[in-house]
Amino acid sequence: MSGETLLKWSNASMLFFLLAFGAAVYGAWGLEAELPLMAITLLHVAQIVTAGLFKLAYVLRLVAQSQLGRELR
Repeated sequence: MSGETLLKWSNASMLFFLLAFGAAVYGAWGLEAELPLMAITLLHVAQIVTAGLFKLAYVLRLVAQSQLGRELR
């Protein structure tokens, strides 16, 4: 996969996982009175999973920047 393609996909993935994490936080903490315990539990697990996937997308972003010879930030 080319560096430009990897950079686009990693940036898009970071945005997606950030939004998914925000939705999981809102569901787990903002809607806890309306949701059953199992749903809240799954939303808390989703927070951990989406945070990990966000970090993986960030690492791929660093790899893409390195392939393109750009400054790592």
